Amino acid sequence: MKALCTDAGIEALAVRELPTPEPGPGEVRVRVKTSALNPADQKVLGGEFAGNVLHGKQRPLVSGWDLAGTVDAVGPGADLAVGDEVFGFLAYGRKTKRGAFAEQVVIPASSLARRPATLAPGDACALATAGLTALQSLRDIGGAKPGSRVLVIGASGGVGCLAVGVGAKLGANVTGFCSAGAADFVRSLGASAILVRGKDDPLGDATRYDVILDAAVAYSFGSMRHLLAPGGVYVSTLPGPLLLLQMPLARILGKRAAFLTVASKRPDLELVAKWAGEGMKIPIDSAYPVRDVAKALARLKAGGMKGRVVINVEGGF
Repeated sequence: MKALCTDAGIEALAVRELPTPEPGPGEVRVRVKTSALNPADQKVLGGEFAGNVLHGKQRPLVSGWDLAGTVDAVGPGADLAVGDEVFGFLAYGRKTKRGAFAEQVVIPASSLARRPATLAPGDACALATAGLTALQSLRDIGGAKPGSRVLVIGASGGVGCLAVGVGAKLGANVTGFCSAGAADFVRSLGASAILVRGKDDPLGDATRYDVILDAAVAYSFGSMRHLLAPGGVYVSTLPGPLLLLQMPLARILGKRAAFLTVASKRPDLELVAKWAGEGMKIPIDSAYPVRDVAKALARLKAGGMKGRVVINVEGGF
């Protein structure tokens, strides 16, 4: 099979032939149609420290977590069938040896859901990691429910844009923090209020939020703790030493600081797919063939995105 590989960082990315993987117990092999770019790809392919815990170091290295495609082989005990159209994402951890920037990939069947015919492959893979990051952060960690006040920082980015829609689907009142140029875009996703970066100081906001999701990892619990209502939760998408140190302080203050380790769970995938079918938007910023992942990473690094960056694997080599 063809795969986009590297032995020495982003500059060395190249298409190579690799052995076709075989599924083990509980696994399926998926012929990949689309993937999507995540900040984790930059960390792994760029050799950053955090990348060492996000991906196994098998060489040549194949990145890519999100995927949508067709099951073409089934291991013992897997509850999917050859021909099923599926979407989901690989685990963010060292047990993931090779990713989805390849014609075929092996993945636990439990990490996949059947893709509704109404959901295009590009939209499905764009929904996977980011949609479940938003859902599990807001619902499971933050406890967001109808009437909750939610602040999403980085509301036009890859996770933030879906967090706005997910928060609205949970019945929360969502405030999006974004650039002036993205304000109308974020409103269209379901935000009931906007804070404009460079104009509105979120640290001076008079609202007291039940949940703050820092999808851009731009602030800290310490800087935002006064914006949380009693019992409120600050959620970061990336753990770090400062956050770990501030967790005990949060408990003392009667609040919480937490980070999410996202997991691909079939019921959650089915839920966000259902919401997409009901009109929740899945914003796509741009799309690249898999051979141009380096260009896609440059787009991600440049910032100012409005949605996800999709990678077209099928026909993209």
